[in-house]
This record gives sequence, C-alpha cells and structure tokens, in this order.
Amino acid sequence: MANGNLRTYLETNQPPQQLQLSWFREMARTLEYIHDQRVLVADIASRNFLLDSDMTIKFCDFSEASLLPLDTDIDTVDDNGYTTRIDLGFLGAVIYEVVTGQKCEIDLFKDNPPTDGRATWPRREFLPSTENVWLGSIIEDCWVDGGFPNARSLLRALDSIALHSPARESLNTRLSSMEGFRFIQKLVDERPMVTLAVILGSLGTLALYINRKKL
Repeated sequence: MANGNLRTYLETNQPPQQLQLSWFREMARTLEYIHDQRVLVADIASRNFLLDSDMTIKFCDFSEASLLPLDTDIDTVDDNGYTTRIDLGFLGAVIYEVVTGQKCEIDLFKDNPPTDGRATWPRREFLPSTENVWLGSIIEDCWVDGGFPNARSLLRALDSIALHSPARESLNTRLSSMEGFRFIQKLVDERPMVTLAVILGSLGTLALYINRKKL
C-alpha cells in the first residue's frame, strides 16, 4: 500500500483526531464483517493495518486467523482461548497506540506454564492506564469484562463520538458578526430617525456614566 503499515506511519506522523476516528470506525466495521464470516483474526496489531494513498485503512495478515464453521455462534466460540473478545482487546490496544503514540504489547501467554498454549487475556493491571486518554472509556471497554460484547457495539460507540471543530465555530462566529452588521445597516437605511435616537441615547448614557466615575 502507498503509505505502508500503520505502525511505521505512526513512528513519524501524528494523525489528527478526525482521521484517527475514521480509521477506528473502519477497523470496527471491518472486524464486525470478519466475525460475521465466522473468522477470528487472533493477530490484530498496528503492523497488520495498511494505509492506502487516500489514507484509508485496511486489515492484512490473516496467517494466525481461525476459520470456523458457518453455523458457529461467533459470540461464544472459544478456539483454544481465542475469542471475539480477544480480537476486540487487541483492537483496543491498536486504538490506544494510535491515540497515545505508545505501543501497547499484549502477551496472551504471560502467566501460562510452558506446556500451556491456551490464549488468556491479561489482567487489567498489566495493561496501560487509559485515564485522561482520548477515547479512554472506549479503549477500556475493549479490555475489560462487561465491556463491548462484539464489534458492532464498539462501532456504535465510535459512531456516537462527535468531534469539536474550532474552524467551524470560528466560521459561525464570523457569520453571526456579519449578520449583526447587516441588521444594523438595514435599520439605518430603513429607519434613520429611530437609529439616530438610539445612538444619541446611548451616547448620553455613556457621558453620564463617565461623569459619575469622575466624581
């Protein structure tokens, strides 16, 4: 892909929140589709996302994925520890890495005996804090029991995020100022005597205020 993989891109770039959010929504939307096809990805990491020339993001590398029978209940399936919740946890780690710029490595076999190859999601204390992190509550719900039950619920949460746009607010402020000026101009053109009376009254009030301040 034109812009390489996400991890390499993040080493030299800090994408704006609007772009980040569009990535996260596409990630969740694609993961929902993958799970609907009865596939567990198992190896979701920033190195396994590719960026196209228009900065759209794509999943890649399904070498560790599990292809399950079509009649599988994807929400409850457990393939030697790998589940949809594991996929969501890994995706939360990718979101964390994009937002903070810090890698979040997950070891599914940290507490296992050498002969135990079963995947186990690490305890919360082994994961980084999400306090004061943008989208921290969403990342948290990817990681903890009782969080998002599936990719669809993650996508709904991401779709509910509304970004503040200073540029748009500034434009609205300028438009409001222009509208106010046009109103005054129209008032002067259509009712000059009333406008003059208002101005003289305002000047009189201002003069009275200044005199009182001097006293």
